Amino acid sequence: MAEISIEDRLCLNVKEAMSEGLLPPGTKLPEELLAEQWGVNRARVRTVLQRLAFEDLVDLKRNRGAFVASPGIKEARDVFEARRVIERVTTEIVTRTILTPQLRALRASMENRERTWLHGNRQQAIASISAFHTSLAALAHNESLASALKTLILRSALILGLYGTPQTFPLASAHYDALLVLIERGESIAAAHAMERCLYALEHGLDLRVAQPREVDLARVIGRMTRAFADH
Repeated sequence: MAEISIEDRLCLNVKEAMSEGLLPPGTKLPEELLAEQWGVNRARVRTVLQRLAFEDLVDLKRNRGAFVASPGIKEARDVFEARRVIERVTTEIVTRTILTPQLRALRASMENRERTWLHGNRQQAIASISAFHTSLAALAHNESLASALKTLILRSALILGLYGTPQTFPLASAHYDALLVLIERGESIAAAHAMERCLYALEHGLDLRVAQPREVDLARVIGRMTRAFADH
């Protein structure tokens, strides 16, 4: 197995921070600070930022630098529509093929995440919902679908960070309970429709009229990313 490059590892660490809600939309990503914290040269940081920009996760602004992408309203709706198309398929596959130990792990994971959502911590809620959908999609054992969905889930994390409200996750909770019941019963078509309802609930819980800017302790976040980089 080929060794992962430094650029690949740095990209993964930034993406993980985004999916966990640690890097909200609009956060500036200074090259000099990243290079210093990561212990690499600025040319390598620039390569990482350019790769993230190619995936629409970072905006490169002339004479201003790099910023975590801030999805617009139309894009927010487009992302959730695309996710409904893909996750309807992956959920149907998973419901037909999931094994009992996997199902128990998924249920335990969801119960833990629901407690997180109901506590109202937006960062933890974004991380939890991203992880749940990523885990469920992985159980479909279709790398092409999982890869396409991973990018959409990252975009969704940014959308939830920008437009999410305190009601976004609690409103979706009952829909996820119903989804797991249908997966446990092996009702694949019904489970696929339930997944659609989960995603509709998340979308309807957004306040797309006004973005919700959020302060971030960039030094702390980069420090956490640096430790994750060193651990690999």
